[in-house]
Amino acid sequence: MLKKIILTILILLGMEVYASDNYLNSVVISNNDGKASIILRTDEITRINKEVESADKIIITLKGITQSPSINTFYKDTSAVSGLIIQNDGNNDIKIYIEAPEISKADIVFETPDSAPLKANTGADKSKLVWGAAVMLLLLIVMRRSTKIDEPDVNEIIKEREKALYQNFQKEVASLPSINYKLKSYRKHVLKGETIRSYASSNARI
Repeated sequence: MLKKIILTILILLGMEVYASDNYLNSVVISNNDGKASIILRTDEITRINKEVESADKIIITLKGITQSPSINTFYKDTSAVSGLIIQNDGNNDIKIYIEAPEISKADIVFETPDSAPLKANTGADKSKLVWGAAVMLLLLIVMRRSTKIDEPDVNEIIKEREKALYQNFQKEVASLPSINYKLKSYRKHVLKGETIRSYASSNARI
């Protein structure tokens, strides 16, 4: 059960192995009815992290990807972007610095040749997911321990019953008259009888 949960968490966290020849081909900043979107056109979906420096300034980090030699930037229905910088960060990482009004609230969307547009899971979303998974694991551990505590210990019950039976047996044996007591009583009776007979014989002779 625990292995299945861990495997599910890894899948949800998006820990897939991505192709090494993945390229960022273009970045599109669009505005649709006042809602900003950052569209990343790549060969494959990759891991992503978003850092919010302020409401108007963010840093997007892409993992396992390089920028295309002919990378382009587009602005669709917006002219409020005051800054956009794309920078190779080494180890196949790319950092995208964007400065625009309320850009921290923008959705980040992947567009690839082989899939429909897909909203990205940013670092903030992942932290919430990790926290929720940790809480689930903690609850499972507590439930398992409480179940073990509530379950009766059969061996302990048998031991207690055997102990009680043995104690009762000892009490019964202690309450019974002993064999020696019976013999002593009988011996005293016999001696008393012999004394009476002897006394009767003596009187008859007189």
